[in-house]
Amino acid sequence: MTAQARAGVHWLYSLDATMPSWSERADGYPVAAFADSCLRGVGQVCFMDNPVTGALFLLGLYLYTPWLGTGVIVGVASATVAAHLLGLDRVAIRAGLYGFNGTLVGAGFATFLSPPWHGAIFGYIIGGAAASTIVMAALTTILVPTWQAPPLTLAFNIVTLASLVAALGLAHGHAGGLLTPGIVHHAGPSTSTALRPTADSAGSYDAVALANALFRGVSQIFLANSLISGIVIIIGTAACSRIAAGLALTGSAVGGAAGIALGGDGYAIYHGLWGYNSCLTAAAIAGVFLVLSRRTFMLGIAGAVVSAVLYATLSVLFIPWGLPALTLPFCLATLTFLLIKGHVTDLDAVPLDTLTTPEQHLRQGLTTPEQLRKQGGKPLHARLQ
Repeated sequence: MTAQARAGVHWLYSLDATMPSWSERADGYPVAAFADSCLRGVGQVCFMDNPVTGALFLLGLYLYTPWLGTGVIVGVASATVAAHLLGLDRVAIRAGLYGFNGTLVGAGFATFLSPPWHGAIFGYIIGGAAASTIVMAALTTILVPTWQAPPLTLAFNIVTLASLVAALGLAHGHAGGLLTPGIVHHAGPSTSTALRPTADSAGSYDAVALANALFRGVSQIFLANSLISGIVIIIGTAACSRIAAGLALTGSAVGGAAGIALGGDGYAIYHGLWGYNSCLTAAAIAGVFLVLSRRTFMLGIAGAVVSAVLYATLSVLFIPWGLPALTLPFCLATLTFLLIKGHVTDLDAVPLDTLTTPEQHLRQGLTTPEQLRKQGGKPLHARLQ
């Protein structure tokens, strides 16, 4: 990247994105360090290693429902405790890398198991989140050294889907009403009722409905169906990375647009179900694991479209079992695009042991991995072995 280009994006990284000085201060107090690790784990769901981001994410979830926020807290705390008990690398734990799958397990169990606030559900969240830490460590030893590919949220998907399948067949499984096996039906013309055209033009959609689809697509990452929660989550993301926040909104918009173009269920589009996987995919490809450029941005858009199509595919595939697609579309689409990075020219892949924020990656220009490590890179590859 030229000096002029770096100067053009200088304003984007005026904030101390990962707050390393706060982390160092918290290390002197075990309770503060544990809380910081957990908050970073919540933020890492959207690739943000920042405790303020994690706190804002929690605020957004509590605004939606206290039960979901509580499930997330129990999940991330359980996963973090499990990482400590297993003796996994402390630096990786402090960066929240063993907490984000537990965060999503907590959200998933709180959403799909019932009733809320039941003691058994808390037990399932604790056990499932701890299991996600073990699965995360196992996947890392396979994916990172062999393919230089991140495990993403695969551990969350494996643990949650396996648990929900078991819950459907167990008397004490506490399967909720959202887990309803059904029959696949062909989508008819009535499926677009939730995104209704305006009176002005049959080709345009109500602006409020589109705003709901956009921000609910963000909130659905945490299985929250809320416009307000989505806005707060975007604000939290921007507290760490403005580029990532913009890419997340772009991905959600692309996913919703793909749903409209393909004639998807308008109710699902309105409630963000077509957007959340695309939201994560666009951010991951265009700025987190690859340095943002015109080419990686287009790859991020393409990945967001693929992620939306995979959401449609897996949603239909899982209908007979009544299971959600979760973030499997994001994992499959993102890993596919990241695995081709060595075969595509003009792509600057970020070494996994130097991940920070898209702004940091742009500023560094990725001159050498060693330079990036010296200027704030967080360990992943070396620290997760």
